[in-house]
Amino acid sequence: MKKRIIDLGALYVGKVGALAVGFFLMPAYSLILGADQFATVAFILSLVNAAVTLDFGMSTIIGRDASDNLVSSEKKYKQLQAAITLVLIFYVGLFLLSLIYDVISNNNFDKSQLQIFSLILILSSLIQNIAVSYLNGIKEFRVSGLFLFFSVTIRGVASLWVIKYYQNNINSFMFVQASFALLFSFVFIWLTAMYARNENKNNPIKFNSVEIFGIMRKLARKGLPLLFMGISATLVMQLDKIALAHFAPKKVLSAYYLAFTFSTIPILAIAGPIKQYFQPHIVSHLTGQFGSYRKQSLNFFWSLVIFVAVPSAAGYPFLKFIIGIWLGENILINQVLVFSMVLLPAFAIGALSYFPSVLLVVAEDYKFQSWFAIATSILFAIIVLLASANNQFFIIPWLFALYFLSVIIVFGLRCTKSQKISHCLSDVLRQMPLATIVTACAYGIGYVLSNLIN
Repeated sequence: MKKRIIDLGALYVGKVGALAVGFFLMPAYSLILGADQFATVAFILSLVNAAVTLDFGMSTIIGRDASDNLVSSEKKYKQLQAAITLVLIFYVGLFLLSLIYDVISNNNFDKSQLQIFSLILILSSLIQNIAVSYLNGIKEFRVSGLFLFFSVTIRGVASLWVIKYYQNNINSFMFVQASFALLFSFVFIWLTAMYARNENKNNPIKFNSVEIFGIMRKLARKGLPLLFMGISATLVMQLDKIALAHFAPKKVLSAYYLAFTFSTIPILAIAGPIKQYFQPHIVSHLTGQFGSYRKQSLNFFWSLVIFVAVPSAAGYPFLKFIIGIWLGENILINQVLVFSMVLLPAFAIGALSYFPSVLLVVAEDYKFQSWFAIATSILFAIIVLLASANNQFFIIPWLFALYFLSVIIVFGLRCTKSQKISHCLSDVLRQMPLATIVTACAYGIGYVLSNLIN
């Protein structure tokens, strides 16, 4: 039990630390850079986040297979190497195409610099994500969590120092982001190699390029449905900012980006580590023929309820007070509050959608997830673009709530098709009334306390 608490705590250090950096530093970036420059930074970071999801599903596959008891440690590491090679080839190709385009179109030097820094940041972040998935899969949660924390914290603080004390412009900001991301990508490569060597001391892993490329082709075929899921995730999670950058005033984009940063805390900072912890445990218990995988899935569900749904419900009545403390005298505070009032509960629902999503990953039902993601993301994208083009920006947060609700319902129904994971779903459905009552009580207590304080 003590080891589990420490492991989960390490994951929280990584995720919460990373989100805390964004939570506390984004308002500082906004104030120092100004609304116009910050809007450009928000747009670039949205593009970077969008690109990171397009990893051919490698982070999902590597994380799942690394926790599978039926896969040898040697194969796990060779798959990791092949996955990194795959994304390197793809993004280095994009890098070269970008340089060629700049030469042909005679782009100015500052713009070319920005593109290069962005591509380095994308590539480094991809390598880091895949390596973290591998480390979590082999249950080295403490190492992955702590190094993730250092990576994001150092990068964020260094960027703030540079724009505040050295040079207040976007190129300086992106140079620091790209440099530290690249440094830590090498650190994570070294960490995974060290653990692989320790696992295979008596039988050293031998590599040859033909074998790695053979594994890479297999991974690419296996990851094709997940690539479409990545594209779909990009449309859902990043298109809103890209559309607002084109259609909305810069102040609206800045306010929306701040609200988005604040409201994604339940799904990224809290639910993310819970998912990263329980998914490999459910897979290893299932593939190891342990009957306790159902207990693991139930613990997963209640962790989402207790650590995501309950705090979100209890804190919702204090939303205006919390955002006021966070942003201080920022002129965007009212717009941020309006967006957050819908985005926060939407992403709390999104955190709960991790449960059926993880069950389908455990069952390796990638194709269904892919087709669903494609269909819903296209519909989502169309509505976002129409709403943005018609200046109906406040419709967008409601789309997230509807999207995550549809994920819970449709993925839940799909889980009934698999005998083993359908048992997990049945266990949770029997607990749903109690979970609903607990969450409602949390909101009621928060509402009463907020009225007493006010």
